[in-house]
Amino acid sequence: MRRYVTVAGHASVFALLVVGAGYAVAILVSDVMMLIGTALGHMPIRDASPGQIALGVLMVLLWGSVAAAGLAVLWRQYRAGRALARWVSRTATAPSPQLAVAAARTGSSGRVVEVADPAPYAFTHGIWYPQIVVSTGLTETTTREELAAVLHHEHHHLRHRDPLTVLAVRSWAAALFPVPLVGAVLQRILDRQELRADRAALRACGVAPVAGALLKAVGEPTVAPGTALAAMGGPRLLEARVAQLETGDRPRVLAAIPRATVLASVPGLALIAGYGVLLYEVCLAVEVCCVT
Repeated sequence: MRRYVTVAGHASVFALLVVGAGYAVAILVSDVMMLIGTALGHMPIRDASPGQIALGVLMVLLWGSVAAAGLAVLWRQYRAGRALARWVSRTATAPSPQLAVAAARTGSSGRVVEVADPAPYAFTHGIWYPQIVVSTGLTETTTREELAAVLHHEHHHLRHRDPLTVLAVRSWAAALFPVPLVGAVLQRILDRQELRADRAALRACGVAPVAGALLKAVGEPTVAPGTALAAMGGPRLLEARVAQLETGDRPRVLAAIPRATVLASVPGLALIAGYGVLLYEVCLAVEVCCVT
């Protein structure tokens, strides 16, 4: 039952991503048509003030920027993901014995690829068919228990299709750039998924192997930066992750959104509110014209 719920959740995330992109384009096209129709006198809207028309033009520009930003991020991550997949295929090597044993312990056999790279890292990538990638640099520097902790962490990302969540969050955050607060809140989703993966590794392996894995998996692939992937290492959240290891409690990653981010979101929220008022007035004007 849990598997079906998880699949439904992943399908919902992807559907929201697609529908959101289509909605932004549809809104942009409808706004452009409304402005052109009003200018040519074909729309049944009377007494449109210069301020309302100016706001309409501004919202067309805003929605155009929103659609362009979101679609551009989607396209870049799609291309980067394909480039990364090709690189993984080219540099894949026969799994080392310790990696094969760790994959069997974590139930990841068949989904783990070892790549010939001296930098120590591990990540999960792939939207449709996620895979765990581990570098030879990491397999050669970690103990058996630490490598198992790495794979437990990444297997959690794989089971929950976290690369899809990364893709969706980055796209929505880019599209909603006029309101930076949205991007800050969405980033907390990625922070939470990283901490959940750490807790999965903790339950399976204990504190010491996870701590060692965090200290050693500090590298990252230099190919296709910005790809939607879920990595074991990285400087972000390191303090919160270490605190979670020390205390066993979930850190409050949602606690501190900078005041500057909130203030920078005010103009965007005002524009959206103004658009809502304009849309309401347009609907009233159309209804009155159609009735009379």
